[in-house]
Amino acid sequence: MHILFLSWWWPYPANNGAKIRIYNLLRHLSEQHQVTLLSFAEADEATPEQIAHMRGICQRVEVVAKPRYQPGALKATLGYLSRWPRSLVDVYSTEMEVLVKRVCASGSVDVIIASQFQTMRYFDAVPYIPAILEEIETTIFHNQVQQASGQASRLRAQMTLTKFESVLRQFLERGVAFTVVSEAERHNIERFAPPQADIRVVPNGVDTQANQPNPAVQRQPQRLIYTGAVTYAPNHEAVRFFIKEVWPLVRAAYPQAEFRVTGGTGDVDVKELASAAGVTFTGYLPSVAEAVQASTAMVVPLRSGGGTRLKILEAMALGTPVISTRKGAEGISIHDGQDILLADTPEQMAAAVRRVFTEADLHARLAKNARTLAQQTYDWGMIANQLHTLIHDISQSDTLVKENG
Repeated sequence: MHILFLSWWWPYPANNGAKIRIYNLLRHLSEQHQVTLLSFAEADEATPEQIAHMRGICQRVEVVAKPRYQPGALKATLGYLSRWPRSLVDVYSTEMEVLVKRVCASGSVDVIIASQFQTMRYFDAVPYIPAILEEIETTIFHNQVQQASGQASRLRAQMTLTKFESVLRQFLERGVAFTVVSEAERHNIERFAPPQADIRVVPNGVDTQANQPNPAVQRQPQRLIYTGAVTYAPNHEAVRFFIKEVWPLVRAAYPQAEFRVTGGTGDVDVKELASAAGVTFTGYLPSVAEAVQASTAMVVPLRSGGGTRLKILEAMALGTPVISTRKGAEGISIHDGQDILLADTPEQMAAAVRRVFTEADLHARLAKNARTLAQQTYDWGMIANQLHTLIHDISQSDTLVKENG
């Protein structure tokens, strides 16, 4: 089967959550299908070496310069009059549209997969091809409404959400299938979806071969880690919450404890947070696996945002225990006290930290059970099989429609 895959993110190197998902799905899809990748890329991405790497996976790879959303631009302003959210009006690329039409002109494309909502407009260029909108997320738009400051901002955010849900419903009515990474996201969409909508949970995963415990890495006692760039607002909120409200409780009991935050800081001022005793912001690390394995536990104090946390799955695969809020662990089939510790208040989280610091049997059980869960449920090969099934189903459905039509 020939799959046309549209990507908002250039997938290699896979250095953020979206790219990790896209890269691994492409890797597994290409084992069973002919894949053409059309991807946007930033100016410093898609080097000749990186393109050559992706062409070793996909049969054909084409790259388009990634447009940047400029809210004050005329195009974006005129977007207020469009049925599309104005950000999608502003970043729409005629170059990508031409490429999509050219690839599909031969009639060989069986299914088109558009990853992330920024690519869904290109379905309109080839409406006759069975389509999947991959990893759709509405939580971010709901959060913008809830977190808006002032009536004008709230009205704009609500307008964007309304437009977004409207176009999603139109695609569902047309027969486009959706994938989401959690039941919570599916429920969000089911609120406005037509009865016949095909919305499937295809969760995030982890490469359990590349991420596995390494006995050579020495685990540091009383060291905690959080892997996530604070340039993403929910990460920044989580880190601030942990350092301000949880960390003083931990340090009072364990004065030598360390807390490391990995990931770029960009323009975010972290001086105040970094000044807390025992706290280190490492900046971007090419690979965080060794840093995670060298830690006693990973803490995931997230209180907002959507999706499934790849950071949790990677820590589980690496055999590092995880302490998370329920929001942070959303979308993962975990069992509190068996393969993870759940804690939502500062006191609960500090108590969970104390347990992983002092209870060797608990630490070992969490590490072993979490590794087993990652292997049996969340390996990317198993996740990709769910997408294979959806591709088969929508292609068969389209064949039946044509035969009966």
